[in-house]
Amino acid sequence: MTFPALSNSQAWERLPAARQGSGASLPPWARILAGELPRSTATLLELDLAQRTRGPIPLGLRAGMRWVSAHANGSAFGAAQALADARRGGVDAARVEGLTQEGYPGWSSEERKALDFARKMSVTSSQVTDKEFAGLVDAFGDRTAASMVLLMAYANFHDRLMICLQVPATEAAAPPADITFDAAVLARPTAPPANLPPWPKSAAPNDVPPDAEWAKVSYDDLQTKLETQRRKPTRLRVPEWSEFAGSLPSGLFDRPSDIVWYRIVFGYAPELAIPFEVYLRTAGSELGPRLDRMFGGSLFWVVTRALDCPYCMGHCEMNWEVAGLSPAEIADRSRLLAGNDWSSFSPAEQHALAFARKLTQALAKVSPQDVAQVVNDFGPARAAGLLLNASRYHYMTRISNGFQLTLESDNVFFDYYNVKRPVSEPPPVPVLTSDEAWKALPKVVSGAGQPLPVWVRAVAGRLPRTAAAMLQLDFAQRTKSPVEPTLRAKMRWVIAHANRCEYTQADALADLRRGGGTDADIQALTGPSSLWPEADREPLEFAKLLTVAAPTIPDSLFESLRQRFGDKPVAAMVLLGAYGNFQDRFLLGLNLPMEEGGPLPPLAVTFTDEVFQFAPFVPPNNPLPVLRTDGETIVPEADDWASTSYGTLQTRLESQRNRKPRLPVPVWDDVKKNLPPAMAARPTRIVWNLVCSGYVPELAVPWSIATRTLWTEAPNDRVLEESLFWIQTRAIGCNYCMGHCEMLLEVAGLDSQGIADRTSRLAGADWSAFEPREQRAYAYARKLSRTPWDLTPEDYRQLEKDYGPKEALSLYWWLCRGLYMTRVSDGFQLPLERENVFQYLRPMPPTESPAPAAAPAGNGK
Repeated sequence: MTFPALSNSQAWERLPAARQGSGASLPPWARILAGELPRSTATLLELDLAQRTRGPIPLGLRAGMRWVSAHANGSAFGAAQALADARRGGVDAARVEGLTQEGYPGWSSEERKALDFARKMSVTSSQVTDKEFAGLVDAFGDRTAASMVLLMAYANFHDRLMICLQVPATEAAAPPADITFDAAVLARPTAPPANLPPWPKSAAPNDVPPDAEWAKVSYDDLQTKLETQRRKPTRLRVPEWSEFAGSLPSGLFDRPSDIVWYRIVFGYAPELAIPFEVYLRTAGSELGPRLDRMFGGSLFWVVTRALDCPYCMGHCEMNWEVAGLSPAEIADRSRLLAGNDWSSFSPAEQHALAFARKLTQALAKVSPQDVAQVVNDFGPARAAGLLLNASRYHYMTRISNGFQLTLESDNVFFDYYNVKRPVSEPPPVPVLTSDEAWKALPKVVSGAGQPLPVWVRAVAGRLPRTAAAMLQLDFAQRTKSPVEPTLRAKMRWVIAHANRCEYTQADALADLRRGGGTDADIQALTGPSSLWPEADREPLEFAKLLTVAAPTIPDSLFESLRQRFGDKPVAAMVLLGAYGNFQDRFLLGLNLPMEEGGPLPPLAVTFTDEVFQFAPFVPPNNPLPVLRTDGETIVPEADDWASTSYGTLQTRLESQRNRKPRLPVPVWDDVKKNLPPAMAARPTRIVWNLVCSGYVPELAVPWSIATRTLWTEAPNDRVLEESLFWIQTRAIGCNYCMGHCEMLLEVAGLDSQGIADRTSRLAGADWSAFEPREQRAYAYARKLSRTPWDLTPEDYRQLEKDYGPKEALSLYWWLCRGLYMTRVSDGFQLPLERENVFQYLRPMPPTESPAPAAAPAGNGK
């Protein structure tokens, strides 16, 4: 036996003083644990007593469920103990025999539901259905059904602990030890464990064989599951804290907790949940000095991934944040764990992670040698704690999966641990006051002096004319759309929610209320998507897909929207999705908070026309860059970036040239009638422009004005801009815009070979031909496109360090603009033109560079 057992008297010498039952015979597992973890052992004894003697589940059925679970888990100790408890509970020999037979003969139909539930909770807890759980509630009531979840949580914890400790079944028949300890000695206030120095690393590479199945579920897939769990309704009504606060021991909670897990377990089964909480806190204080909390979270994460428990995985991320990791660091750690390369961890840590996975997915294969490896790697004291925690995680996950708990949107563990929430990092750009911004903005005809949104105040200091154009664009999108106002606001919320942008979620809900939306509308919108009203389902699903997977939108969904709403409104829906993905990224990457007094309504502000650029304009070309031959790649490779070859991308462009558009492409003579004179002066063959301006000029014109004004106010290098845009089109799979990148690189001066050389290198993992600052900008563009919620102020500061304050803001605006362009192209599935439709945009030599209409003197000057 890896962990020797103490004698009964030796164990009692180690245990805290008992209030009742001192000196009583102890189960073998308690004699094993008492040497290293005496206080944790004491609380486990009380938890075992509660689980075997208290609660509303009839003793015979409780023992039967416990046997089914132990049998499924391969725990000889657990099965023997359950049989002994069954006999003590009055279960006769025939019914005991029935547990081993298909269909559980001798047990009632209601009891068979509970026994089936026990097996499924042990083997595939994530696959228990809402219908199966509802059947338990119908048969036994909500309190008993809840106690069954807690029983299965304890069973899966206890069985694994017995297997890890290699506890023989010879003493399993003893009744539960009727022992109680002084709660004041055991329980401790909640406090996060201290961080320990990382376990020493060796020079060894990946020490764990790759698992092909493990890496099939990507980090992005897991994040989608977390998002789904945030919107999934818990299977039982979540009680208010006041409903059960009186049943909690004094000092256990000083204030209500928003953790859904606690509200459910304390609300429905306090006699079982309280002993576990006492154990959890006692073990936390006893194990804290031995285990690195960062690595402990990694072990728990592996269990949640192996068991498919999004609720607990979300809690791992929250606990890492409490421990001090940034969102980017949390994402990096999760990505490492989700893959097969664990070489960033020490060999000992790799072995422990693999052990936790095996303990979850292949319990029957856990051997004494596996346990011995953990002891050899960490030493007996730390190994005991590690095994205890790895087993305990199966309690947490069974609770979460059994109840299908709604994952909290906010981090609820700062309050639980009584840790001060870190102050949000300030934006990486100067944010003016409204008064300062009005002075910086071009002269206003009407509407000056109103409180300004934070995004205008962040831009006005460096790009005042662009900031003015953004105000006009936002007003048009929020007030001039042909989409019915409440539906438009709902779609905008779905986009913001998919992008995890709290600012625009709040904006959208405020617009919904302004449009006449009710509390019931908001509740339906922000709840699970499965509960969206039927009338809203298709447009909201379209908004979501346009945000998270635009190339995958089915033609049938677009056509259904077209038939129901008409061509003009459905076109406006596409432009709404484009604007939302532009605006959300702009806010997220600059870490802009909600302004005081916000969300603000759309602002009606009129500027003089000379402020803006109406006519097509392309900045002058710079000298063509030369690809390096002596460089090195300095940015990490994205997991799947090089998996799609340059040749495949070119094949996709050809397919896009043959694509039938989802709406008929208007002709120029019809389009120009609705354009300002400066925009209508020269015909265009760009399908993108014809469709947008042809169907919804009231939204398309403000967008064109904004992009053209930016180009004249802060022109950047054309080859760099189009290379950045190419990265974005590759990141999200937009073939139409990728083709336009090639055309515009030609306009910038590259020949066909130069374009192929550049884009084929961008398509690969080796970016050594590009300057270091270019590589960093390309990686930033990729991150902005795929996971904008992972952006940090430091990411932007690096961009500014590389390119300068004004140039960085201009490049950043351009990058956000790329997510507008691609959503339009993919939303309409535009056919890629075969000829270069941008040749007429002749770049002006420096001597011809206009100056746009200089912005008149600012307001108030």
